[in-house]
Amino acid sequence: MIRHILKRLRRSDDSGYVLAVVIGLGLVMLLMIATTLTMTTSGEQKSDTDADWNAALAAAYAGVEDYKSRVANDTSYARYGNPSDPYSATSTNLSLPTGSSANAAFNIGPGDSTTWATVAGSGGSASFRYEIDNSKYGSTGVIRLRSTGKVGNETRSVIADLKQNGFNDYVYYTNFEVQDPTISGESASCGNYQWIRPGSCQNIQFASGDVLRGKVHSNDRLLVCGSDFKGAVSTASQTSPLYAINGGCADATWEAGPPVKTQSIDMPPTNQTMPLETRNDLPAQVPNPGCMYTGPTSIKLNSNGTITVISPWTKFTNISATAGGSTNPAGCGKPGTASGQLGSTGGATFATPTDNLIFVQNVPNDSTDPNYWTSAAKPTSFTCNTGTTGTPARSKEGFVFGSFAYPTTNESAPLTSTVNAPAYGCRNGDAYTSGTLSGHLTIASQNYIYVVGDLLYNNNQQDLLGLVAQNAVWIWNPMKSIVASPASGTALLGQNRTIYAAILSVAHTFQVQNYQIGGARGTLKVVGSIAQNFRGTVGQGSNGFLKDYGYDTRLTYSSPPKFLMPTSTTYNTTQVAGVPAAFKPDGSFGP
Repeated sequence: MIRHILKRLRRSDDSGYVLAVVIGLGLVMLLMIATTLTMTTSGEQKSDTDADWNAALAAAYAGVEDYKSRVANDTSYARYGNPSDPYSATSTNLSLPTGSSANAAFNIGPGDSTTWATVAGSGGSASFRYEIDNSKYGSTGVIRLRSTGKVGNETRSVIADLKQNGFNDYVYYTNFEVQDPTISGESASCGNYQWIRPGSCQNIQFASGDVLRGKVHSNDRLLVCGSDFKGAVSTASQTSPLYAINGGCADATWEAGPPVKTQSIDMPPTNQTMPLETRNDLPAQVPNPGCMYTGPTSIKLNSNGTITVISPWTKFTNISATAGGSTNPAGCGKPGTASGQLGSTGGATFATPTDNLIFVQNVPNDSTDPNYWTSAAKPTSFTCNTGTTGTPARSKEGFVFGSFAYPTTNESAPLTSTVNAPAYGCRNGDAYTSGTLSGHLTIASQNYIYVVGDLLYNNNQQDLLGLVAQNAVWIWNPMKSIVASPASGTALLGQNRTIYAAILSVAHTFQVQNYQIGGARGTLKVVGSIAQNFRGTVGQGSNGFLKDYGYDTRLTYSSPPKFLMPTSTTYNTTQVAGVPAAFKPDGSFGP
């Protein structure tokens, strides 16, 4: 095109005009070349910027993974963070790790590259910082993390909610698929895995009619008989195949596929870290103490946001290791025998200690314990009954404190009540609970938890209950006129039981009392999760309950307050979202 223009111009007799046009066209061409070069250079710059912008997001995610690794290896790491960071203003007792544990990712404010943590393998080109909000860790088990990645002159941030993987990730978790030998009377050698225990041990099956609506995990081999598993099933079984079908039974329905092999999830040996949550002398570790009760304790949950507690043995509800330091805050009810107090037959009614823990302990034998009683002493109006009945002998031990009395009227001593392990020990740390919860609460005990009626939520989307017993969690199923052999008895309660809760029996089992007598008891409906060391029996033959276990999906991203976790675990990112950058590339605050 340029040549055509020049040819036409050369035909003109005005040579000066031609020269001016040629010079002008030369300038246009130079401008076009310069523009092309500029566009190419800016495109390269924009391409570099886009790459850094995307890489900064990857660096932010690397920060999330770094923190998850640290807190999984040290469960106390949730206490670390930068207390000067405005993002952490509502966090509880944060401090910076020091010495060899110092972590550059907790830095805030302007600074050079040493004030950022380097992404491994990036050669120093990518880095991150993170900020901690642990204000909900005690009540829900969730840590909120804001992580900012930096590459070049680009920074990007994400917020992630991290929750410890635990027992309440499953609708049903069991360590051993056999009944607790201390309850069944079988050899102690039965308390082991199927490929180790004797063949004579009685394995417990998932029966026809059992429905489990959620994920299931067992460290042992599963035994099935036409049951319905609606969620994923995993097992740490070392057998092949991974599960067994009981003789004469149909295979289970595996709606999410047959069991898959995974690693073992280990039960902690005890729940005795939980009483620490009622201490008033550990402010850094326990900023918001729960409530300690002593001896048999009735806990009635009221739908109006209150609870009614009867606990005649209790002297102090917040404990201190310092003599004279134990206290009785109003939020736990007041000990004493006057009307409206814990030691009155009507008990104390007060606001539910929401986002907190109740722990029921045995009556202490240590004379330095603030809740100590001598062996001969008893609370006012409290009667302790003893004796045995039947063949083999069953313990009749129990107590009467007004209407709070077990065994109840006409109730026979349960089939599992022995002299060494009475069902209703006068001085045992047993919690007897029922009602409708409004709030977030965990009830834990040193011995048993008895579910003596339905446990419901006032609001199924907001309320959350945890039950953690060192020994068994019992579904109270009282019988009268019990005969041990052949076993028989008459039920004292109506059919069906409904429980909304995350349930954990640390050393023993979740089981129905007197499951083998009394005829059909209807359906045991649990919405939440069940975790236990040994399989608990809920029915046998035509007696007891059928299972209808459904998972509370909220447990995937939230736990009951101060709930017990496995001995080793990982953290799962339950929610993550991009947010405006928390830091500029120079480290100062702002996008």
